[in-house]
Amino acid sequence: MNLETSQSQSLTTTDTSEISVYKGELTKFALVEQTKRVLNMFPKFPEPMLNELKNAFADNGFSDERMKDAVNYVRDTYEGWDKLPNIANFIQYDKKVKVLTYEQLLTVYNMNDYVAIDAGFSKPRWVLKDEQEKYKLKTWVLAKK
Repeated sequence: MNLETSQSQSLTTTDTSEISVYKGELTKFALVEQTKRVLNMFPKFPEPMLNELKNAFADNGFSDERMKDAVNYVRDTYEGWDKLPNIANFIQYDKKVKVLTYEQLLTVYNMNDYVAIDAGFSKPRWVLKDEQEKYKLKTWVLAKK
């Protein structure tokens, strides 16, 4: 594993009806910054576990933005302040949007509310226009495929 930069894995999940809104790379600088924050919040967080957390961020295709949001999520929602969070508390965080295939798009009431995006599949997927704009998801270019 190269911690200098680790390119985020595909936007897709094993469930092809949703994609993560996060893209980009995981940088060493961001890893250091966010693990310092974890230690500030949880000073008794053991160093071996902190090293495994760094590895888990990289192994699970986190980007800098997703990692920061995951740390913020644990900060804001963790209820065991007398205990330490575990790696899963951080890794489970993701923000996803529902995507439709063309066949599914044909069944929706207002198709004009959707736009085709490039989600890493061989064919486009459709998402609500508001979500495409909010998360800056890449639109599908027909000539590309």
